[in-house]
Amino acid sequence: MILELIITSVLLLSNRSTARRVPHCVLKCKDAHMQQMEKEWSLNFAFPLLSLLKATGNETAAYNRAVEICRSNDLLINCLAGCNKTNERKIIELGLLPWQEICLNLPVLQAQFPCWRQNIDNLTSNCRKQSYELRERIKFLTVNESPSALQRICLSLDKFADCSVRNYGHLCGQSSENFIDRLLWISRSAIYDMLTIKWPILPPSCNIDFSKRELSLLNSIYVHNQQTHNQQEYKLLIGSVLLFIFLIKNINY
Repeated sequence: MILELIITSVLLLSNRSTARRVPHCVLKCKDAHMQQMEKEWSLNFAFPLLSLLKATGNETAAYNRAVEICRSNDLLINCLAGCNKTNERKIIELGLLPWQEICLNLPVLQAQFPCWRQNIDNLTSNCRKQSYELRERIKFLTVNESPSALQRICLSLDKFADCSVRNYGHLCGQSSENFIDRLLWISRSAIYDMLTIKWPILPPSCNIDFSKRELSLLNSIYVHNQQTHNQQEYKLLIGSVLLFIFLIKNINY
């Protein structure tokens, strides 16, 4: 998946330059977490949320599994808090941010499930062209660390996000569009932070006007939970919630 590939690329390139192994404490935390999570994810889906519906076959079971995942994520966060502050720990914590947003809004998620289940094939296939282009550009980055290669990735990320938001809005309405827009923006910000671990100075296409975007989101998207969200500060990422899962599955000892 898109975000997985980005995380994996950043880890590979970072470890290549530092010749450093992932700390044992971080590995121990992620291994315990993956024993509970691994069976839930499939590379056939742009978002792991859709894989919940596919795996369970009904909205109630998918919602209950989402609640379990939120509890598991809390355990992982607490476990990582006992580890030294390293880049690897930071990357995993960044990868958890989209799920933290989901877990704060489980009733909103549950309301999307009926339409998502009905349109699951189109939701997972309509942005295939943008997804493929982005995957290829991410793969190219692993052999060519040039600024131009990085810039093309960020441009493709934006194309994929725009397509996904429109796709969900067209098939399932404004509520789904807003929900996915929020998740993708959180993912976009996380990826930004991940990339700066390897590249302190990013190309212009990778930079984000956080202040304007956050103001727009607070004003228009989560009016159903305004009191909660207006008091929270969000750091934002792109691509797919699935990043985190792919990352922790591909960290090497």
